[in-house]
Amino acid sequence: MITHEEKNNWNPRAAVLVLAVGIGMMVSLAPGSARADQGQQLPIMTVGYQSGTITAIYETTFLIDGRTFSLTPDAIVQDDTGKEVGTGALVVTAEVKYHLKKDQNDKIDRMVVYLPR
Repeated sequence: MITHEEKNNWNPRAAVLVLAVGIGMMVSLAPGSARADQGQQLPIMTVGYQSGTITAIYETTFLIDGRTFSLTPDAIVQDDTGKEVGTGALVVTAEVKYHLKKDQNDKIDRMVVYLPR
């Protein structure tokens, strides 16, 4: 049987245990906490991007699904892990997601290239 004194001691211990477990869960669920330790990067955010396949590459332009595009001078080209890869990663048949520069329907300022692994 639990005495009145033991019952009063139980509540603070339980509260501390619940608090410790709660903090531990919040820390383990923090964005990127586990991945950062493992050297993995978070997926690239591509909200508002268009998708397609590179169908041809020319000297200063390329085709995505038959439409002609070029990159802006400050365009960023990344792979799907977020690593900047540059235009050398562009190959025919590569799947891409791209963002068009505001008010220019044929200029890409950001692109994600999905490279084979």
